[in-house]
Amino acid sequence: MLASAKAAFAQSMPELVALTVEALRTHPQQPYGRPATASGRTAQQIREEHGDDFGQVLGPAHMQALLTGRRPTGAGASTTSEPLHTILEQWAQDKGLQLRDGMTFKQFGYAAAYKIHKQGTALYRLRQPSGLLDKVLTAEFLNTLKARIAAGEMVAIASELRTALAA
Repeated sequence: MLASAKAAFAQSMPELVALTVEALRTHPQQPYGRPATASGRTAQQIREEHGDDFGQVLGPAHMQALLTGRRPTGAGASTTSEPLHTILEQWAQDKGLQLRDGMTFKQFGYAAAYKIHKQGTALYRLRQPSGLLDKVLTAEFLNTLKARIAAGEMVAIASELRTALAA
């Protein structure tokens, strides 16, 4: 593969990670218009990998729920090691929710998990993607990546031509 592509991916993928983390921290999530971040643990799990001919941004499995919501499920249908009620209990604590009527975070976790299992999340029920990553991988970003690859190849071609002409 082109050496310039590898260099362009090496330069661009950390930028893409930073844009993704920024989107988590600032993008107003539907339906309430607040950012997706609570504790920052999701943002800490965003990472990149790149090689000679690819670049990718990876994140935790629950990122899909931030994009499209979570559909109704059954108890025990979780693919994570922690039950949903435990995750929601921790999320409410991280978010600093003020619970009413003496409800504990544990009770909130169970009640919220029950509702999600039965109805899905509000984002899922809206049936509209959150748009969380719409401003991350844009045409402008891709054009910049292509321009970096092209610029590197122009230098490589010019160097090869000079070498060939000198010989």
